[in-house]
Amino acid sequence: MASSISESEQIYKNLSDQERQDLYRNLIKEAQCAVESNDIEQLKKLSEIAVAIEEASSTNLIKIFDAENPLREANIVVENNGKANYLFSLGGSSKLYDLMENTNEAIFQAIKSNDVELVKHLLLILLSDDPNKIINEKLTQLKEAIQLLSGVYKEKLSKDMKNYLERKIRFYSFLCDFNVNENPVEWFVNRSEIDCGIDIFLLSLIKKEIKEEVLLSEIDNMIELLKKHEEFYELEYKIRRLKSEFESGKSKYTAAVIQTSIEEREKEMHNIEIRSRDLISEKKKLVEHLESFN
Repeated sequence: MASSISESEQIYKNLSDQERQDLYRNLIKEAQCAVESNDIEQLKKLSEIAVAIEEASSTNLIKIFDAENPLREANIVVENNGKANYLFSLGGSSKLYDLMENTNEAIFQAIKSNDVELVKHLLLILLSDDPNKIINEKLTQLKEAIQLLSGVYKEKLSKDMKNYLERKIRFYSFLCDFNVNENPVEWFVNRSEIDCGIDIFLLSLIKKEIKEEVLLSEIDNMIELLKKHEEFYELEYKIRRLKSEFESGKSKYTAAVIQTSIEEREKEMHNIEIRSRDLISEKKKLVEHLESFN
């Protein structure tokens, strides 16, 4: 097994269907052992071999192994010396993408897959979800991320992915321009548009300087309202994705399971009960109070 799977890709093409199938079956068993023992390096080597066999084989020849193949639709979190890494695969391939080893390729492929939740997860690992930490510790990575996202934005992507990238690029660009020595109240009141990520970040800074209880309560309410809007948009996206995957035949779940999942998310959306005019009017009132206080 070990010597066979280390041969060049051309060797796999010259094998019979049965030989490729047997080789692939044994490789999957090794991959399962590598997952159980958390042998990431071995898993990555097996991934390369699996891809070579897949490219030399017809889809039907290896499709029967999809359910037991740990390299398909892989989502592997790796912790090493307190630092997180993430390995994943996409679609009908066993190719593993390593976020830290090849950041640009991993994010590029994730974006091209139009999986917003995956891209969100990768950026969270890469940059953290704390804007203050990003500004103080990861400004170089932040600028690199803006450049990468801006480049991939030119690709043919789904509307949801385009919208997500627009928001992310806008937020990251704001963090790059933000001056920690300036008054966050001025930044907030001078922003006529609403951006949930930016507004939540600014309000979290403003809270640290406010002692007046009524105003603090208003700020907390505004932050909660902004978070509800973000949650509402995410639920809308998840419903669209569920419907799209089912209609395209890409979903591995039954119609009943998908319908139940959609109904649960629709119920969550109904419970949130938000309206865009609430957000606009509440921000306007808060701005007026902050200006008078400031």
